[in-house]
Order: sequence, then C-alpha cells, then structure tokens
Amino acid sequence: INAEYGEFQTLQHYFKQINLRMEKDEGGGPIRPGKKKKKKNRETKLHLTFDESKRVDFLTGFRKRKNERKEKAKKDNERLLKEARAKVKQKARDDKKKKLESIMEQFEKLKQSGEDDLTKFESEKHVFEDENTTVTVAAIDI
Repeated sequence: INAEYGEFQTLQHYFKQINLRMEKDEGGGPIRPGKKKKKKNRETKLHLTFDESKRVDFLTGFRKRKNERKEKAKKDNERLLKEARAKVKQKARDDKKKKLESIMEQFEKLKQSGEDDLTKFESEKHVFEDENTTVTVAAIDI
C-alpha cells in the first residue's frame, strides 16, 4: 500500500486527504469516490414568511387559550353531570315502576286467592277524614 499511495498508510487515509483537498478547492462537503454530489433542490423547499401580527397573537394568547380550555372542560363536566342525573332519575323511575308492578301482582294474587286474605288486607286500613278530604292508608308488606 505504501508504494502505491505514497505517504498514506491505508486507503482510508488516502480518501480523507482527497476529500479535504476537494473541500478546499470547491467549498463543498466531502465527496466519496463512486458517488456523485446531489444538487440542492431550491424550488420545492418550504419558504417561511414571518407575520408579526400572528406572532403577537400567539405570544399574548396563552391566557386566552387557557381560559378556552377551562370553559370547554367546564361545559363537558356540566354535560356529564346532567347525563348522570338523568340516568339516576331514569333508574329511580324504573325501580318505582317495578315495585308498583310487584305490589299490583301481590294484590291480584290476594284478590284471586279468596276473601279471607283480602279481608286481612282491608283490616289494616286506616281512614282519616277532614271537612274537605278523605285519606285511606293501608299497610302492605313487601
């Protein structure tokens, strides 16, 4: 190797020196043997334009955007709370309806089974009368 390339000990040293010499001559980056230098694509590159008003809006808008996030979160929480309340009310309605249906079924069974059970049911009635109203209260075991 020393005989062919002179003072260089390896091929790597030889190519390093060639690249350094080319950089000094052309002002470009290192060139590897066997590869061509690519031209810079200046036509399709992204060009940025500076807009001072957008910069000011961005820098002064932190508080505004923070308040917008808070308002959105607040509305979302209110909506979720409203939905939760509606679910609770619906469940309570369904429970009351089921309870009333079961009471009505028990009453129908008592009514069909005979007068003895019905008289027992009617014996636990209390009637309260006033000048304008009459209230009947019956105890039902569930």
